[in-house]
Amino acid sequence: MARNQALALVLLMILQTVSVTVGDPDHEGTVGTNDHLETHHHDPNFQQSEHSPWLDPELLEGIHSENGNSRVTVITNSLQNLEFWQIENNALEQQAGPGPGEALVQQETSDGRIDHRTFWVDSELVQKIPGIPGVIAVIDAQKPPEPYSIEPFDKPDFLPSTVTTGQLHGATDAWESGYTGEGLIVAVADTGVDFAHPDLNGTQARVTFHDSPYLGWPLMLDHSSMYSWMVHGEAYPDRSSWYADTSIIDADNNSDGLLDNSGLNITGVNISISGEYHLGEHPDSTLRSRQGGDVPILVVDDQEYGHYITVYADLDRDGEFGDEVPMRPGEETSGLDTNGDGLWDVSGGLVYWVSDGTLGVPYGDTYAARHGYSDRVAGPGNLTLFMLESGSHGTLCASAISAQGVVSDGKVKGMAPNATISSIGNHYSGGHSLDAWRFIAEGYDGHTDTPDQPNIGSFSFGYSSVDEAGADAYSLYLDWLTRFYNENTSYAVAIGNGGHGFGTTKSPGASNGVFSVGAFSSRSSGTWGQIAPWSNRGPNALGRMDPDVVAVGWSATGDIPLNSRDDANSAWRNWGGTSLATPVVAGLMALVAEAWMHNLGDYPESQEFRDLVMSTSDDRGYEPFTQGGGWFNVSKATRTLDGENGTWWATPSHWNSGTFQGQHRDANLNLLRPGETQTTELVFTNPGDSEISLQISPTSFSPLSHETRIWNSTGNGTDEGENSSWDGHQSSRPDLLIPIHLNNNSNYQLDPQTRQFRARATIDYSNFDNNQDRDSEERVFLEIMKWDDEDQDGVYVLDLDNDSMVDSVDWTEEDELKEVTYWRSDGPNAEVRMGNPFEDAGDGLFLGIWNYNGQLSDQPVRIEIDWTTFGTDSDEWISVPSEITLQANESSKVPMTITVPVDANPGLHQHGLLISSNDLHPDGTITQSSNDRSWTLPVVTNVPWVGPFSLNARPLDGNVSNQTLYSEEWISGATRWDWRAESGDWRFLSFDWPEEWATGGTAVIDVDWNDNPYTDIDVLWLSETAHGYSSENSTPYGNSTFFIEERSINNYAGSGSHNWGTYTGGSREVFAVPVTPGVHQLALHTALHGVNSNDNPLNISVGYIAAEQTGFERVVTDWNEASGVDAVHLVSTVPLPVESVNSFGWSQPISLYNESVSQDTRGDKMTASWWKNLTINNSESISIEIDAEGHHADSDIDLYLFRDSNGDGNFTSGEQIRKSISGDSSEKVEVSNPEDGLYAVAVHGYDVPGGSMNFWISIDEVGGSELRVTNQMPLSENEISSIWPNGSVALAGENPTAAIQVSLEFERPDTAGIWQGFVDVELVGGIDIRLPYTYELVELDPEVNFVMPENMSHHNQSTPVLVHAIDRGIGFRLDKVNLSATDNRTEVPDADSVHALDTQSNHHNLTTLWNHGNHSSIPENLTFREIWINSTLPEIEKWHDYSITVTDISGFYAQDFLSVSYDVTSPEVSISSIPMITTNPVMTYQLWTEPNATITHSGTSLELDEQGMVEHSFLLEKAEIGFDETSNSPYYFLNGSSVFTISVSDQAGNTVNREFQVIFDPDSPSDSEFLTMEDQDGSHYSSEDVALPLNLTSGYLNIEIPSDTMSWCLSINSEVGDHHTEECGEISTIPASFNVSLGHPEPEEQGGDQEYYVTTLPLSTDGLPDGEYTIRLDLMDWANSTASESWPISIDKSAPVVQWSTSPSHNTSLFDHRQEITWSSSELVTYAFTSNGEQIMQGDGELGTWPFEISETGIHELCFYAVDETQNRTNSNYFRECRTMELSSKIYDTLILANWNGGIVSSEEVTAKIQLGPDQQIRWSEERSSEFNLVIPSSVIEDVTFDLREGENKFTVEVDSLNETDTYYLTVVRDTIPPVISIEERVNRTTSLAKTRVVQGVCEGGTNLLVWSEIQSIAFTCPSSGAFSVEIDILEPPGEYDIHVISTDFANNEAGAVTTVLMQDWPEWAIDDAKNMGPMLGWFSLGGLFLGVSMIFVIRRTLVRNDGPP
Repeated sequence: MARNQALALVLLMILQTVSVTVGDPDHEGTVGTNDHLETHHHDPNFQQSEHSPWLDPELLEGIHSENGNSRVTVITNSLQNLEFWQIENNALEQQAGPGPGEALVQQETSDGRIDHRTFWVDSELVQKIPGIPGVIAVIDAQKPPEPYSIEPFDKPDFLPSTVTTGQLHGATDAWESGYTGEGLIVAVADTGVDFAHPDLNGTQARVTFHDSPYLGWPLMLDHSSMYSWMVHGEAYPDRSSWYADTSIIDADNNSDGLLDNSGLNITGVNISISGEYHLGEHPDSTLRSRQGGDVPILVVDDQEYGHYITVYADLDRDGEFGDEVPMRPGEETSGLDTNGDGLWDVSGGLVYWVSDGTLGVPYGDTYAARHGYSDRVAGPGNLTLFMLESGSHGTLCASAISAQGVVSDGKVKGMAPNATISSIGNHYSGGHSLDAWRFIAEGYDGHTDTPDQPNIGSFSFGYSSVDEAGADAYSLYLDWLTRFYNENTSYAVAIGNGGHGFGTTKSPGASNGVFSVGAFSSRSSGTWGQIAPWSNRGPNALGRMDPDVVAVGWSATGDIPLNSRDDANSAWRNWGGTSLATPVVAGLMALVAEAWMHNLGDYPESQEFRDLVMSTSDDRGYEPFTQGGGWFNVSKATRTLDGENGTWWATPSHWNSGTFQGQHRDANLNLLRPGETQTTELVFTNPGDSEISLQISPTSFSPLSHETRIWNSTGNGTDEGENSSWDGHQSSRPDLLIPIHLNNNSNYQLDPQTRQFRARATIDYSNFDNNQDRDSEERVFLEIMKWDDEDQDGVYVLDLDNDSMVDSVDWTEEDELKEVTYWRSDGPNAEVRMGNPFEDAGDGLFLGIWNYNGQLSDQPVRIEIDWTTFGTDSDEWISVPSEITLQANESSKVPMTITVPVDANPGLHQHGLLISSNDLHPDGTITQSSNDRSWTLPVVTNVPWVGPFSLNARPLDGNVSNQTLYSEEWISGATRWDWRAESGDWRFLSFDWPEEWATGGTAVIDVDWNDNPYTDIDVLWLSETAHGYSSENSTPYGNSTFFIEERSINNYAGSGSHNWGTYTGGSREVFAVPVTPGVHQLALHTALHGVNSNDNPLNISVGYIAAEQTGFERVVTDWNEASGVDAVHLVSTVPLPVESVNSFGWSQPISLYNESVSQDTRGDKMTASWWKNLTINNSESISIEIDAEGHHADSDIDLYLFRDSNGDGNFTSGEQIRKSISGDSSEKVEVSNPEDGLYAVAVHGYDVPGGSMNFWISIDEVGGSELRVTNQMPLSENEISSIWPNGSVALAGENPTAAIQVSLEFERPDTAGIWQGFVDVELVGGIDIRLPYTYELVELDPEVNFVMPENMSHHNQSTPVLVHAIDRGIGFRLDKVNLSATDNRTEVPDADSVHALDTQSNHHNLTTLWNHGNHSSIPENLTFREIWINSTLPEIEKWHDYSITVTDISGFYAQDFLSVSYDVTSPEVSISSIPMITTNPVMTYQLWTEPNATITHSGTSLELDEQGMVEHSFLLEKAEIGFDETSNSPYYFLNGSSVFTISVSDQAGNTVNREFQVIFDPDSPSDSEFLTMEDQDGSHYSSEDVALPLNLTSGYLNIEIPSDTMSWCLSINSEVGDHHTEECGEISTIPASFNVSLGHPEPEEQGGDQEYYVTTLPLSTDGLPDGEYTIRLDLMDWANSTASESWPISIDKSAPVVQWSTSPSHNTSLFDHRQEITWSSSELVTYAFTSNGEQIMQGDGELGTWPFEISETGIHELCFYAVDETQNRTNSNYFRECRTMELSSKIYDTLILANWNGGIVSSEEVTAKIQLGPDQQIRWSEERSSEFNLVIPSSVIEDVTFDLREGENKFTVEVDSLNETDTYYLTVVRDTIPPVISIEERVNRTTSLAKTRVVQGVCEGGTNLLVWSEIQSIAFTCPSSGAFSVEIDILEPPGEYDIHVISTDFANNEAGAVTTVLMQDWPEWAIDDAKNMGPMLGWFSLGGLFLGVSMIFVIRRTLVRNDGPP
């Protein structure tokens, strides 16, 4: 069983050196040739004993484990097997119980299809999961995908927009053609989407599938919140979630507009029909932060009783909901306009579902079943689901797809403005990310064949830590989703931003079936379509092309969430990355898909969709690994689908040449060997009405020119310094500006054939990061600039001091130099490229160079810059017709042949077909058309290395021919320290390792590069493993994929940087890997690049080292030669620089078989049921391995190794030192340099079906000093040629490049057996190679014989007897030499002499000791090699029969016999065994007697040989086999030669006669006949009957069997599994034998055929599940012949499990007379359903639905009956269930709500709300009309409107109540005449001074009056007198004021009046009063008089004072 490769990976990462065992092969390889392509590669029937599932190495490292638990996602093709394992291991995640109003609905776990499940598990058990049957991959679920950065560049001065993006990609053309993405759904798996953003509001996707219970709701997914809800039953605010808990219920019982408990104001909110309002808090943290606190939300059932679909969010937090925007299906968003510009500035998010008490959350049932949960169903209105935004990434992506161009004057416009967005939010939260991927393919209901899922997925994320991208679990799962699970779902996937290295495409963008997307530019210079230097590139780890297409990713505008900005018009930003390019592509795909459906009628399959897009893309002048198919041109794609003349497309749109496992693979690696050819057909489709001419040219890139410049960026800014005027780095101007191409300067011209320009720069690493702390110091920037000489002065820069530097005074033309592309990332190397440079050259192109952070000093900082131009040449490998004509509206097949030259260099070759097209006039001439184009169909040919090889890089000599875009022997830096693990340059080399090179050796991978202390090339070795998806369809996948078997130390330190570290400790990576036949991938990665050139020349070799098989084994049979010397050889295809050679030996492997282990207690290793103790001394290592025996593939046993550390002889749990606990029974532990002591091996039965099982265990110890190295030396070329003139078998017949000879001496082990020694060879570079040396010390059987006399001889005198024994092995003890008589009449004489030699060659006389019988008195350490025993035959007339036995120390023995006759009487006869019965027609026997005796066989003479022996053969006559029915017994009747007599006579005439009879039975006991079978109930069945389903638990089989049957076994065996039962028996007595002399027992039947008899055999089906089985009868007769008979049987013991329900109903209540029964059965049944005894439906099936109606309310009995296929049996399996259910009459109770009934109104109509039962009608009539009006209600509450006439109106309303009718009478008076009203002020003289005034007027009695002024209002009822008078206050300031009155009568008719009153201040009033001759006139008069008197008095006093004394 295969070991777990992920565990091996972890062990490898721990080791600092590699130790590889080179063992003996089972066979020798041969070198052969074959010209057929299919046979060059690995066996197409590749099989692996066990599929090794992909196991995320981070799981074993425990990087994301929590509290000893790990969260895993398991991809499997059997969720049931996984669930059984979870249950057994307590790993089934427990759900919280249902909360108030909740229910948990159990979901059935599906099986039989690929699916996945995420759960928490004890970290100790993770490595067991791959052993679960069906598991494909185990993923670290806590490792979330990483969103790609949105700012991988400096922000440019300009602000690009997505509108420009649409123009560049042709989207604007598609819009004008009517393609806007209408009807297409694009899923964005990301951080969420702010759908309240004005640009995105209305773009939310909704469920339009009419059969979906979520119809009309948005199509969204939030797997993080779903997990919290499903498992914990929690929502916000109890848990951080986007599900809001709205289970708090409040009411407005007093109808005051305020909720009773919370006090929240609901005035203006639609009324709750149920009266219950649900409250909660908004889950958006950004909203709470923006608004300063919690935001209440209100959920209302305003349309249907108890059906909550309307949600209000109090966004302004004023406690009032009436001013908020409701969210409900069709208008699911809400927002707040804070600045009055008509745009929402605050986002309330989107509501995509409110719980209804019946359904779980959308996708919940699918999700729950997948992950082993019950679906949690919340009560009505208790749970509200929001789609929000946790960052901005998702909203940016969504805006690239569907933004509406609303904010900031249309700053952001999506590619598909009418496509809708399905947001998958919280995607980076970890856990269930694969659910999002699968949701896109299956929608809410989990079915791919229903239209409730998105069409396109947009993924702007990746897994940068996955190094085998393309063969990893994520990539393969996504490929399966789009290629097989739902081939109509396409995914656009970003490949990442870690460029500029090759091979950086990351998972899942490396998935083969998706649209992988790279980023190109749209720059301020007006250029576009150039690769973004940070965009990742292909190939993937399988050597396949990536990206597929490229799009604008550098850069555009995008929307960001409203809550991150102050207002809507600022809620956008500039952004970029493959994160941008991917949704751009997704949006463009929506346009193409719409055009496809419009023109072709159906939705495209993902792969043909990709072919169309790629083959209508624009060729931007880059190679396949950079641009793939090219720049997405949606205009061209849609015009092609529209069938415009001149348009065409191709399939396949790209080609990976070759095959894998004998067949071309669409989704795996492909190889084409040197000398091989492959032909494929390209299909070109012309959808137009005119012919098209295609010119096709094979093409590939080749270098045209190459220049290099060295710049020492030194200077101290002074006149004395070098580069004196350089002033250090300036951000806006380059330090160097190199002209590349100037239109008007012949000195600077690009080659006219240039298709691509590449410039690179590298800075001396000691200046980049001298202290290697991964914090860069100085680094180099590059920029390609386009020059537009706007002032026509011909000046682009001034070099006033001629120092070639750009000084500040030189930089005068900055505005004329525009950026095209640049590299400004953190790394020692920079690269920029430009495709089709002449398209964007302007007046010139320049290369700008900066030393960023450059220091002013005299210390030189070396920067090397080089630039290369590439053009295209004709490719010699591809042949294709040079020109074809595409017929109108047809597809044409064009053969393309790829031929790899015999001398071709292996590696990945990028080439293609340059296809130019022209539209043709009907007369065949070329016409000019806007659809004429040129495009390169990319072709990648992977030529593998075969067996060992060496690849040496060409010198770095500046030679143009050495320049390449991608080559395995050159590798660049491309590291980016502000990115992720994939940054750097990657190379992928394929190996086809042939069988002949699999000779038990090892491969040595040696990657050597320029010596410097900074560079580190990581090496990964990938090998084949079984492909988990091959069973889906092996054609695209093949039987195997690849996993990382070995790798360099992974020194990744984060942010794209690595610590330095190699195995060798120097600038070389060397390690060894075990070799298996088949295909391997070698991956190289520049973790660090410190060379001074832009290329690092690599010398790569994969050597092969093997032991010469003739020397590393020794077999010793003569123990005298057991110690000695030997010489062995190690041969290699590469040099063997030996560091040291050591040896160990001897140790003897322990191999035990048929060991037994039981089911032990899980989690308790100390309960292990198998233990073995070991004592270990002086061991170098110990290895222990176990595996199951027999049929135990589903078992799981674990291996533990303990050491008795405290020496107490007991073992405790803490003394464990090693363990191996994978998920199967194949386990292995190894310990290097174990301490001496007592050890224990424990085997623990973790999962042992059946309770016990057998296993084998192998214990290998490396140790001992009996094998020693005495010398080692390398062999010279002459010595190698001499030893291996015809090549080494170990090297597949090739001559060794190097060989070493190791001289050994060895000592004999203590005992016989196979002993293991090891020769350890350490090579320079730290490679340890362990060579097993097998020493077999053979213990042969001793040799013993009677030397004399001759056996079977006759004697009549004294005869000597001589015995000789010898043992060449371990020797024997004297007491193990046994001379004995073989019969009681023979006596053993005393020895005359006994002499012996011991094992040390000493002589011993043992005569006396022998004769006294004291043999055991010999010392135990004395063993003998040889012995001679001499004695004399006793003179007793008889046969003397002796045996001599010798047993050595090891238990081996030898024996001889002697029969000697001392004879004076008749002869003795010895006849060999003659069987009683035989199947052999020839009877042969041997007879021994006296020589010269006369022998006859039934009268026929036989001739004796000289020894008195004869062998006679004759034919037997077949016995008659019968059955005597009288005695009820079988018999044999023998006749003829089978009865014979042997007579022996000696020369004296003594005769011996012996009679024999032999039963000859050649026939097997066949042709048994099945008579009947009797079941447990006594029913009988024929063999035909039992083939149909039968309810059988036990019974008997009546059967006719041959009469000579000896034994029988009757079994029942499953057709598909291991289930079986068996009963066996035997007949104890052989049938009697008769012959002619005895007479025939049945004379009348003599001579008949084989007879049979009837017997009854027991049957049992205990433990057998239902299914198809075979009854098998195995018989054996007395001749041991066997025969079998079988009959099919179908067992069905289980009654069908039927689930049935009626709807609408609950428990015993029916909610409607219109019912539908839904039922399902566990198997096919015949069914019937009755209602009240009346049959409703019947038929056959497994599930169904059926509508029916109930005619009246009350109690009803509903019954369901089902019987399975045993229905015609007497004991059939059936199901019957009846339910008593009530259709309540209350359902049909009617009610009319008409608050106007009996009242007065003024309206033209009134409306009554009528409650009625389901499916009932309403009829009404008006008293003055005889006609009834019929109303067909649309719900159970219907609004009915009645038109009114002036005066009294009377209505009759009839409402059906199922079998009754309720009648209602309504009246209302219509009054439209307004009431009489007047108003006037009651005044007096001082009224105008009063604040309170009295007004009076005339009114209509009983009407409602309202009198008001500006500061007071008074409401009252008009008195019956019809006059009123009231006091009312007015304002105090002087002026005129209106006092109003309004009158409202009972019909709400209104009339009003107004009067104006005057308010005066006192002076004004007084003057007016005086004017009016009022009292104030008198007061004024008195005042005047008083004033006059006063004045006179004052004047007098003044005069008196002036006239007084001086």
